Amino acid sequence: MCTSSGTTFSLTLAAALWLTTPVAWAQTPTNPEPVATTATPAATVTPPEAATAGPPSSPTAPANDKRIGTVKQVRGESWLGQTDARRPAASGEGVFETERVSTGQRGGATITLKDGTVLTMGPNSTMDLSKFQYNATTQEGNFAMNLLQGSVRVVTGLLAKINPDLFKISTPTSVVGVRGTDFIVETEAAR
Repeated sequence: MCTSSGTTFSLTLAAALWLTTPVAWAQTPTNPEPVATTATPAATVTPPEAATAGPPSSPTAPANDKRIGTVKQVRGESWLGQTDARRPAASGEGVFETERVSTGQRGGATITLKDGTVLTMGPNSTMDLSKFQYNATTQEGNFAMNLLQGSVRVVTGLLAKINPDLFKISTPTSVVGVRGTDFIVETEAAR
């Protein structure tokens, strides 16, 4: 563990970390499949002019949306979007590039990205998913996240395993280059 101007990085093997320091909010779900919280129709036809490339105004997004991942679990207060246009996060909802994810005082959220990366946010956390590009065929792309405050556990997917130089996490005081597969980043809000 190292500390730099209010930011703490824990880069350890998953087995050692979770055997010695169990943290309830950072547990990865055992079922990787999304859990739907609302019933959806069997088929939805969306005209091309109605399709959106950005975050939807409701949890139901068109089939050709540009989601980079999916909310897997939500506990307490959790939101998607900027402060002035945020919406409550729900299991099964899509997450989009450049989207902000926030949790409340007793909140938590787990998001799985298309490359298999799992982000588990702790309480009072805010992160911007600044950049995510992933080609499932070539397994190439990049990831950049800005943790503004709070904590996030990251279990890396294919992007970091194939080319860790293209997987970056920033905080108000530092940039983390990833060399592990399971780690926690914590930071205080910028003052």
